[in-house]
Amino acid sequence: MIFHQPAGGHIPSALIADAARLNSDGWGLMAVMPDGRVIVERHRQVDVAAIAQRLAQLAGAELCLHLRQRTRGACSLDNTHPIRIDDRFEMMHNGTVRLPSDAHGRSDSWQLANTLLAPLLATQPQLAGEAAFVALVEAGLTPRNRLVLLDRDQRRFVFFNRAHGTDVDGLWISGWHWIERARAQAAAPRSRPPKASVRRVA
Repeated sequence: MIFHQPAGGHIPSALIADAARLNSDGWGLMAVMPDGRVIVERHRQVDVAAIAQRLAQLAGAELCLHLRQRTRGACSLDNTHPIRIDDRFEMMHNGTVRLPSDAHGRSDSWQLANTLLAPLLATQPQLAGEAAFVALVEAGLTPRNRLVLLDRDQRRFVFFNRAHGTDVDGLWISGWHWIERARAQAAAPRSRPPKASVRRVA
């Protein structure tokens, strides 16, 4: 799941906790600070309190936060988002893409970043800011795939399939259904073993 927090925004801890229930295989962020600094981090351990504390330290920043649910590839920092494309670009991805894999243990998101986007952006980095490029990438993805690129040089985020995410209280969230499922799971009563039946014998 990806959260986009605009400059001056805030991601509530309760929302992070909801997302973490089903997306607990690593987290990362990419932020543009008010002074222009760019911060990129990846962490293996999903700890809601630690995430909230780190976001508080980055108050005022525009940032994207990613919590990973592993579908393909190992649980490792290499597969934790944001995924580095090159010295200029970082990528966050929500969804699943079917790509041939020749890298053992690498996720589909890693393949997307390194086999498709990296060759294009290495020779033509200006593409990232062009609407035609965004439309071309979106045409190759299903609506369930949402991407965010961080352009370090331009200090901006580029969204793909943004319209298929959800705007909630000033935030953009790549997929609300994860939170709905997490809340339903948390609210569901714990199943109890059936009571043993007792049969009296006359």
